[in-house]
Amino acid sequence: MALLTLGAALAGARPVAAALDEPVSVTAQAPPAVAAGTAFPLSVDVAAEAGALDIAAQPLRLRVRFAPECGGSFAGTEGPTAIDRVLPGPTPGAAYAQSVSVRAKIGAPGPETVCAFLEDDDERQFATDTDETLTAVAPCPAARRKLARLKRKLRHASSKRKRHRLKKRLRKARRRARLECGGRARASGSQAANLPAGVPQIKHLFVIVLENENAETTFGADPPAPYLGTTLREAGAYIPNYHGIGHESLDNYIAMVSGQPPNLQTQADCQLYTEMLPGTSREDGVALGQGCVFPRGVRTVANQLEDAGLRWRGYMQDMANSVAAGEPATCRHPAIGAIDPTQKARPADQYAVRHNPFVYFHSIVDLPTCEENDVDLSRLPADLADASATPDYAFVTPDLCADGHDATCADGTSPGGFAGIDAFLREWVPRIEASPAYRDQGAILVTFDESASGAQSCCNEPTGPNTLNNGGLELGSGGGRVGAVMLSPCIEPGTVTQTAYNHYSFLRWSEDDFGLAHLAYAGTDGLKPFGADVFTKPGCDPEIRAEEERAKARVRLKIQPRRAIAGTKRTYRFRMTSNVPACRRNARINFVGGHVRTDDRGRARMRIRISLPGHRFAYVHPRECQRARVGVRIVRRG
Repeated sequence: MALLTLGAALAGARPVAAALDEPVSVTAQAPPAVAAGTAFPLSVDVAAEAGALDIAAQPLRLRVRFAPECGGSFAGTEGPTAIDRVLPGPTPGAAYAQSVSVRAKIGAPGPETVCAFLEDDDERQFATDTDETLTAVAPCPAARRKLARLKRKLRHASSKRKRHRLKKRLRKARRRARLECGGRARASGSQAANLPAGVPQIKHLFVIVLENENAETTFGADPPAPYLGTTLREAGAYIPNYHGIGHESLDNYIAMVSGQPPNLQTQADCQLYTEMLPGTSREDGVALGQGCVFPRGVRTVANQLEDAGLRWRGYMQDMANSVAAGEPATCRHPAIGAIDPTQKARPADQYAVRHNPFVYFHSIVDLPTCEENDVDLSRLPADLADASATPDYAFVTPDLCADGHDATCADGTSPGGFAGIDAFLREWVPRIEASPAYRDQGAILVTFDESASGAQSCCNEPTGPNTLNNGGLELGSGGGRVGAVMLSPCIEPGTVTQTAYNHYSFLRWSEDDFGLAHLAYAGTDGLKPFGADVFTKPGCDPEIRAEEERAKARVRLKIQPRRAIAGTKRTYRFRMTSNVPACRRNARINFVGGHVRTDDRGRARMRIRISLPGHRFAYVHPRECQRARVGVRIVRRG
């Protein structure tokens, strides 16, 4: 999301804050690009130092409009109103802070300026800004679906006339999609990935994070969790040199979704749910300070996915188990400054807030997306039933018993430790693998947050600015070697890679896969994401498979007649053959200054007169396929 600082008063308005010694500020967050007619998150923070608003006539009003051009005041600005909210009055002589979050819409495509005004009852302005713009674009998913539908119809068209009509409709739909979406709309409906050649794009990613084990124990000769240590290891890609980034748990979870390094509080698992202060960010996006809940400006992969029009969800086992006790069923976390009551499992509730990274960011918990997408694990089966309901990114956290954290479960009946891990994976991994979303280029990463002992690191992991040692009380600069298994139709069973990776590497790869920018330490120079060493079956991606087929294609061009008399007008018939059907369709054949295109069977004809004798050649170069040529001998009459 773009960060807008609204502090300068407009010319011609009635500014007050500029004359005060105490500053008043307004900070808004909104995506830089939104889909026209679709709700998107818009939030505004108002802050003032002690006494800065004492002269304001009550009530205070926060007003935001979208307009092509902002006027000198809210009343003088024409456009749809996004926010018109009466704010609670400030306490005299005290500092002031308020936050407003809404779901806003922009009706028509095009650029719009965000016009925000903080006014009192006399319409005096205390903070304004008109510098930032949003771009509303037509919802490209609809265009992509239409293109896909037309392509399916074209493939199954039974007559030449019908194919011709569908081709015209397809060309028209493509032109319209380019105009509406500002670029090329892909029929696949996938986000543009930023992956190396030969690495397939994963459409649906599932992450399962377990607790506190060393790789040499989990994946040893006699693994204590045989389903993970043997069955899943042999079914996918085994990554023995996968590392945590710190100790204890919470800093690893936070790093996986945001790239933020440890601080002293997150290394202690945030016994108190406190604000991270001061929370200012460096140029590389790393937030500075101590505390648990990161400021609104610190973003996560969940925010990035929403901005890109993609869906995410966190599935937390047992999150909804304390609804009867007054706890929320979704987005569950303590109040700011309160003790975290989930540090120890209870018989009927083994949910752990510290294993739910999304609730440690104001950019999520302050917005409706938290209640919508940070949910109990019981919601996953329904989401898996239909690929259209399955999120593009799913973060799965077992409870304190099933993730292996507790050797003895609080309920007194369930297995803990490695037995709990095996039981959980035996239930949920097959469910995910059976889903339509997983079968269509999906992937499951199973790993641990940190090791049980040791603080080994990899990948030139830097020591963060908010701690003396990434390993906490363990001597070392990382979270130890934990190992990981990646499962996917895009991986050959039995794959093993010795390349070293860590949680920042995982975040970098997932951002590359979904076409997102790199957050904080995921953008470290030289950091290696997962590549072809993990995804060893690139043919699972239809686009890569088509490229490989075209590269292996054998193309041959034939012409009749092979001999003709100079000066005589003749019809030349071309026949193009190839072991790859795509190579022979709609291929352009150049011959004696003219050209013609082949039909679906690779056939074409051209009627021309060749005046001079000699050899003439026809050339064809199908897109991304091999070239071919054929010659004709032209002889003199008589």
